[in-house]
Amino acid sequence: MSALDIQHLSVRYGDVVALDDVSLSVGAGEIVALVGPSGSGKSTLAAAAMDLLPPQAIEQGVVRVEGRDLRKMDEAALRVLRGGRIGIVFQEPATALNPALTIGQQIDEVLEQHSGLSRKAIAREVARLLDRVGLDLAPTRYPHTLSGGQRQRAAIAMAIAAKPAILLADEPTASLDPAARAAITSLLSDLVRDGSMGLLIVTHDMRLAATVADRIVTLDKGRVVDSGPPEPGSQPVRVASAAGAPILRFDGVARTYRGRKGAVAALQDVSLTLGRGETLAVVGPSGSGKSTLARLALGLDRPDSGAVTLDGKDWQAMQGREARAMRRRVQAVFQDPAASFDPRQTVGRIVAEPLYLHDGLDGAERDARVYEALAQVGLPADAAGRRPQAFSGGQRQRIAIARALILKPDLIVLDEALSALDPATRAEIVALLLRLQKDLDIAYLFIAHDMDLVRQMAHRVILLEQGRIAAAGDVETILDRIERGSDLSVS
Repeated sequence: MSALDIQHLSVRYGDVVALDDVSLSVGAGEIVALVGPSGSGKSTLAAAAMDLLPPQAIEQGVVRVEGRDLRKMDEAALRVLRGGRIGIVFQEPATALNPALTIGQQIDEVLEQHSGLSRKAIAREVARLLDRVGLDLAPTRYPHTLSGGQRQRAAIAMAIAAKPAILLADEPTASLDPAARAAITSLLSDLVRDGSMGLLIVTHDMRLAATVADRIVTLDKGRVVDSGPPEPGSQPVRVASAAGAPILRFDGVARTYRGRKGAVAALQDVSLTLGRGETLAVVGPSGSGKSTLARLALGLDRPDSGAVTLDGKDWQAMQGREARAMRRRVQAVFQDPAASFDPRQTVGRIVAEPLYLHDGLDGAERDARVYEALAQVGLPADAAGRRPQAFSGGQRQRIAIARALILKPDLIVLDEALSALDPATRAEIVALLLRLQKDLDIAYLFIAHDMDLVRQMAHRVILLEQGRIAAAGDVETILDRIERGSDLSVS
């Protein structure tokens, strides 16, 4: 008997079909990865697996957990099932944890509702669960005192507390840094292999799916388009290194901020170089100094000591017109392009904005530059007259790249610029960025959590930890050591 069995499931909202005749099963001790682009139906399927579809959803088909048909159960029975026989882990653990309760109290609540254990036995089980998920912490700690990876471990402890038959994990590693992602991936795999629980993991991360899953089920437009074991040897092909003369240098850079509890060292003795036409990836946990490094590279902040130079010129030594001229040579593309767009402006005005700040071009010349930039990123000229909300997420990211290109920069800082995109769109933008780098000899400072993207994009990688460079070197060597949890040192 399957832990989870879905047969001929169809879900629609009015005339919109979210799922169309989907069947899949997850056995005890089995890991199934559910992948597909945004809007493919993954979240709808996960909600249906817990009978949590909204009232307006029209559902057909059968969803069974341990042979029990969810649609034939009343609400009281479903409440017992959820959190009991079905556990769930969400992408962002902060939304799953109550900030007013300690992690011990929250695990305690699950056990009290679903286990029937005595108070003393519950206290022992809370300690055992924290140990099982690798949290060497007191149960009296509150969620806000934990790191992202620690919060996700606490959320997993809650999800497995009642020994569920099936665990649903919805993008459980998407918001984590590389080391935490590798640790959570290993933990989830161990939990399934050690017991009789099945795991359905919803993810955009094909490397994660290929690493942990027994089977991968691919959804597209609400239908299962592929199902089978992971394909070995499907890693992306690395880009050949083509570094030119140094365009960006950090020499012994330190930056300290004043916090409520005193000085906080964001960067300490950081040195790096980035050549023309090269991509340097920067990875590391939240709070490691990645954003500070990006701001310094963009000339938006100044170091307390050391030097940041762009094409041999020190940012700190430049002022006024010289600083403005230098600033046009380095541009940025951020994670959420919509947040940097004025929704009242047309795409043409958004893309042309840097020209108003740096160039004294007339209207016809600006329009010609806008059309050129749009063509470079694969958008038609008539896109200039539309507003950003008329475009998809991937198209908006192309608009953001066009805006960065219009000043013909030497360096673009890509700050999690691809992490919010679905796999198909992400692949398109990666191909676009690689083509632009080859054609225009642009250097990229690539800040990312996604190791697959780093492997595709970067020539070299540095790992930041607590403001220091903990490791540096070629991509495969450093990332393999991160994912194995090996000792890291600068090389």
